[in-house]
Amino acid sequence: MALALLTSALLLCLLVAVHRYLYRRLVKDVTVPGSRGRRLGAALAWLPAALTLLVLTAGPAEPSPGVRWVAARVAAVWPTLLLCLTAAVLLGEAVRPLVRRLAARRAAPAPDAVPREREGGAAAGAAGPRAADDDPARRLFVARTVAIGASALATGTASVVLARSGEPAGQDPRAAGVTIALPFTGPWQVRNSPGRRVPSHGTSLLGSSHAIDFVAVDERHRTAGTRSWRTFLATEPPELFHAFGLPVLAPVAGRIVAAHDAEPDHEARRSQLALVPYMLGQGARLREGVRAIAGNHVIIALSPSGPFVALVHFKAGSVRVAVGDTVSVGRHIADCGNTGNSTQPHVHVQAMDSADLSVARGLPMRFPAYREWNRGPGGGFRVVEGAAPREGSVVEPF
Repeated sequence: MALALLTSALLLCLLVAVHRYLYRRLVKDVTVPGSRGRRLGAALAWLPAALTLLVLTAGPAEPSPGVRWVAARVAAVWPTLLLCLTAAVLLGEAVRPLVRRLAARRAAPAPDAVPREREGGAAAGAAGPRAADDDPARRLFVARTVAIGASALATGTASVVLARSGEPAGQDPRAAGVTIALPFTGPWQVRNSPGRRVPSHGTSLLGSSHAIDFVAVDERHRTAGTRSWRTFLATEPPELFHAFGLPVLAPVAGRIVAAHDAEPDHEARRSQLALVPYMLGQGARLREGVRAIAGNHVIIALSPSGPFVALVHFKAGSVRVAVGDTVSVGRHIADCGNTGNSTQPHVHVQAMDSADLSVARGLPMRFPAYREWNRGPGGGFRVVEGAAPREGSVVEPF
């Protein structure tokens, strides 16, 4: 937890410094003290801070569906724009001296005015170029020119980046796939659904192109019953989450071809700040192999030649089956945990064409009838059959 706290503190300090710097360059330097522009700029300066705070806290706080909808759209745009704006203003620091020189050159006295300057003596001559360079009106002109140019550059760059980083298309609802049952009872929230994009987890490695994550929720559709300062700044015990220790059921009938139960459960992370060091270690975990990514897991073969269904991230010591066992749909095979590459207790399910995760290719999945909530616990549900659930929805076996 100490590393998470240190990282959070450093990132918070960095974000505060960035916002203060942008206020100084885009508001304080380009407006006159006491003017209407300064007051308006100071008011608008709170907007970037509010947007950043919304992005950092909306996920861990699990607010109402409306707030989450707004936060998701802000998160899709604002971090990129903030990064581009900061880079453009820093670039403006290099351009600023050139603009000041050009402005000072334009303000320099004409050649025919030189004799009159000389008549005024050395003091008048010394006051010429420097006075022009230090003129408050000219400094204001230079600051505004650089600020407008940097803002325009940042907006254009961010627009291009966002346009090129559009998410891939989701799974075709009509696509044939492996039919599997939901591997749990009660309501669970959908994360990283292929209904939103393929590959669902941003990669096709380890057969995860069409994988789905399910996180258990309560009647308010919240993943945990308590929140504290650790929720926003550090790590949390996995036991705080509703999913931890819940039974995971076999979603298909078949034979167990892989069962691993030797990995410990680790701390959970809802904090966007605490996630940074964890994400930086993603490459190292991938190099360690399947066990570091999947954690405790089970793979079921529907037939000797496949397809295969993998369920991963089980609680340490909870796997109830062994290689060679035959299971039926609904059998209790393990408990939900937080092992492997998992930021909070959840069930990761994927269908694939090989039992070897290192070479497997993901396959689409279709689920029998289930209830699906899209607008919060009071928004009513619909019955869906033969499809992949929507991103962010809450589902329950019908």
